[in-house]
Amino acid sequence: MKSDTPPPILNRKHLFALAFFSVLIFLIYQGARLLAPFFSAFLWAAIISLALNPAYKRLTQALHGRTGLSAGVMTAATVLLVVGPAVAMLSVLAAQAVGLYQWASELVQSGKLADAWGRFAGPVLEKVLAFPFFADVDVKGLIINGLREFSSGMASQIGGILKNLLLLVVNLLIMLVTLFFFFRNGESYYRSVTDLLPFTHDQKQAIARKFHDTFTAVINGVFLIALLQGLMTGIGFALFGVPFFVFWGALAAVFALFPIGGAALVWIPGALYLYLQNSTLSAIFLAVWGTLLVSLPDNFLKPLIIGRKTDIPAFFLFISILGGLQVYGVLGILFGPLIVTLLTAFIQIYREEYSDN
Repeated sequence: MKSDTPPPILNRKHLFALAFFSVLIFLIYQGARLLAPFFSAFLWAAIISLALNPAYKRLTQALHGRTGLSAGVMTAATVLLVVGPAVAMLSVLAAQAVGLYQWASELVQSGKLADAWGRFAGPVLEKVLAFPFFADVDVKGLIINGLREFSSGMASQIGGILKNLLLLVVNLLIMLVTLFFFFRNGESYYRSVTDLLPFTHDQKQAIARKFHDTFTAVINGVFLIALLQGLMTGIGFALFGVPFFVFWGALAAVFALFPIGGAALVWIPGALYLYLQNSTLSAIFLAVWGTLLVSLPDNFLKPLIIGRKTDIPAFFLFISILGGLQVYGVLGILFGPLIVTLLTAFIQIYREEYSDN
């Protein structure tokens, strides 16, 4: 005789799963809270280890598979070739930002900036500014105040970093320790993470390939080219007599990350500054330098490198970089394209698994 009693909605298996995943989510949350103060250190260690992984593998082969020694050598090389120059550059950058602030303040107070504006504006620009649209807009005042606020803002930001020097040192040490273990055990960490993904082997390989291709494309096609443009801008400013060339070179490297304008937003005002200083020949040379050695290589190197490595259209690459900057800060330049690439990979998996076609 069959029983008419329906089966329970929650059986022992369901209760176990509910309890297990509740505890697991709670532990993941608490673990994330523990690691949150050092999140940026872990991210930079991951980025550096991924970027230098090919060199680490070649070194490991040369040292006959001694992974610990290879990881130690690569970590020490990172300190000497990356961290050390970066700290020295930050110190010089802070000093020049403070100097720029003082220079801009003196320029405004002495009235030289107003004189330069009068010479540069000329009759044509004054006629343009005389249109009713510009009637209530103090363009000259906006430029002068913008220069003053920009320089003081940069000085305060960099000064704030130096004030938190102890925190910076702690994060640096954590990053180096993490970097060592990422070098030595990175592949085992990768396998542990991918084993948790509920995908087929081919799908995991496709995701990993897209991630790697986009990462290398952004590092080589965005970061390295931006650093090169900043370096060439700084050298050009130093050669032709623009003051605070380290600061402007660093700023050019930041602007080079943007798809529109780029480093030209720095070297063009530099050339105009030389022209206003009656250094017409130097201004022409700097304009030629900026065109041929700073901006022109970007027009064919970046699409060549990125286009070969990733399938992201130029428009989506532009949006992902700007959106990444807005959400994640500097790291968003890398995270934005990575998120878009992984999203397209997961959409492709969805189509393969759940599409009716």
